[in-house]
Amino acid sequence: MNKRATQWQWDDVRFFLAVAREGSLSAAARLLDVGHVTVARRIALLEKHLGAKLVTRTPDGFSITPAGQAILKQSAMMEGAALDLERIAAGRDSLTAGTVRLTATEALARRVVVPAIAALRESHPDLQVDLLTGVRSMDIARREADLAVRFARPRNPDLVCRRLGEIGFSLYASRRYLDRRGTPARGNGLAGHDLVTFTGTPSAMAPFFMGESLDGARISVRCDNPLIQLDAAVDGAGIAELACFLGDDSPGLVRVWPNEQPMHRAVWLIVHQDLRRSARIRAVSAAIVDSFHKNARALRAGLHQPNRR
Repeated sequence: MNKRATQWQWDDVRFFLAVAREGSLSAAARLLDVGHVTVARRIALLEKHLGAKLVTRTPDGFSITPAGQAILKQSAMMEGAALDLERIAAGRDSLTAGTVRLTATEALARRVVVPAIAALRESHPDLQVDLLTGVRSMDIARREADLAVRFARPRNPDLVCRRLGEIGFSLYASRRYLDRRGTPARGNGLAGHDLVTFTGTPSAMAPFFMGESLDGARISVRCDNPLIQLDAAVDGAGIAELACFLGDDSPGLVRVWPNEQPMHRAVWLIVHQDLRRSARIRAVSAAIVDSFHKNARALRAGLHQPNRR
């Protein structure tokens, strides 16, 4: 037998675990940032080496075979040990160079993170930041990201959380929408109005729509990208709850209640405790903290000046 035909890499188990967790080759490929053909090939190599079928195709995707179930726990332990090794080594890296994987929502990335990266590049040209945007929480413990800027504070004791400050949120709509549908009275709910919101209900963002009752309201657009939510509101699709720094910066929107104080939500910078001493992690963290502090007033209150009565 050709010895090379049965060679496999120990991290082939990552591909097996990704399919086990996600239930499909395409979802596992997105999680691992590779093509689905690569996922299938790496699992096939692992199966050939072990001499057992680990996953099987079903009408709904893929399921784990009894042989796969038998090694699932050990595979997760192997992954955990490998990630621990990577974190410990990276956490003691004294070079401000290499790659940092950073995740943030699109709005925070646009206002805080990208300016921080641009400033950082001037003093650390050998540092590369892979920016992963969206509301889905990346698993820092599994090295899906090294740093996160998030509204939700995780409870994992292995994660170190630093409070960056607060973001102000308010309700926004186009003038055309409010002229056509009227302005809802504060405290009377949003019945009869169209709303632009998220596909899910992120607990860190609650209460939604400044605590107003949504009974009788209609959802016109659901999207997890706040920049798309802004565009939908500008086009008259309905009322959106947006970060004030985002909504106030759009000439096509007005605050629904211009004299109402924004609702504030805390923002956290999150890193695994094994990585916090890494030189490149410290450099990126410091740049984000500095960028947030420079923009603190606009992030908390926006650009709007309420009318004085």
